[in-house]
Amino acid sequence: MIVTIGQYMETLTSSDGRTRTLHRLRPLLGEDGQLLFSMPGHGLVDFEVEARGEKLTLRCPLRCDGPAVARLRALAARDRGLGGRFFSEWRLLEGELVLFDALGWPVEVDVMVRPTPVGMPLADFVASAVVRGDTDAIRAAMQSFGELAVWARRMDRGVAPTKIVASPEGALSVIAFSADDWSERIFEMLQRAAEAPQNAGYDFGEGEGVRLVRDDGGGWRYVDGSGCAVVEGVWSHAAPFRAGRAEVETATGRGLIDTRGRELLAPVYEELVWDDRWGVVVAMRDGEWRLFDRDGRVLTADACDWIGECFEGLMLAVRDGRCGFLDVCGREAIPFMYDSASSFSEGCSVATLGPETFLVDRRGVRI
Repeated sequence: MIVTIGQYMETLTSSDGRTRTLHRLRPLLGEDGQLLFSMPGHGLVDFEVEARGEKLTLRCPLRCDGPAVARLRALAARDRGLGGRFFSEWRLLEGELVLFDALGWPVEVDVMVRPTPVGMPLADFVASAVVRGDTDAIRAAMQSFGELAVWARRMDRGVAPTKIVASPEGALSVIAFSADDWSERIFEMLQRAAEAPQNAGYDFGEGEGVRLVRDDGGGWRYVDGSGCAVVEGVWSHAAPFRAGRAEVETATGRGLIDTRGRELLAPVYEELVWDDRWGVVVAMRDGEWRLFDRDGRVLTADACDWIGECFEGLMLAVRDGRCGFLDVCGREAIPFMYDSASSFSEGCSVATLGPETFLVDRRGVRI
């Protein structure tokens, strides 16, 4: 069953007690009076809510089936035991929300919840502090980040600038972990902002000499070391260049550009993730997920219901409600035949078919 954002909105704004444990739940609204939500990928939607005076992030699946539940369980288990000063853990709440399907039948949905990290994205914090001339806040962020980096390395986790939020005072929190550790570059960016605020911006490119800075209108643009534009255009959100590609976002959606500013994928996608390690792009538009190469050429002849991250050269995907795996060329590496499956780790995946749960190798053979 596909679950729409509208169904969640109807449940979250109802007053007839459609939650199991989150009592007095109410959604938070933006300045435009609309519910605050975002799309973190993986077929999920995050709502900002409040329960008993505490601000929470509610992570909900956009499908109500075995693979969706498996993803929630895997995500909830992945970072278990890391909660503390810098990271708030997700809790899995089984059957927490009651939605109604097209026929009016109630459906219980598993969700994840955690306290909402306080603050704004790290790059926005630096840009705001530079405008105010608040070097004290930047130096406080430097100290906080030094402690965060030590903690993350002790936990064997990477951190990226897009995964960190900062309070107005400079206290940092991690909202998600990264496959790569950007600690040295983040510290350099904070140090540069503290010592020479007029040159603030951040450069997490790999020797590409391109920095992201705030435009006067509040958007983001790419400049060189002297502040001259190296890519034409201003985006509402933008990512650092990695292997010559960057994700950008406009009012029409997300896209992919190269270092000359060419649109390799037009900004029309609701979800888009550039995987520089494997050289592929996963993107979703109108509910259809496809795989592209680094130049924007489509690799999957048939659309999927969902495509996940690439692990060990294979991507867990869902097509017609069944789980299978694609390789980085878009080929069906393991048939779409399972009720549920996990991403590959150490050469195997946990798959479910009917009443059986078992391991499969990279060829799809039971171990």
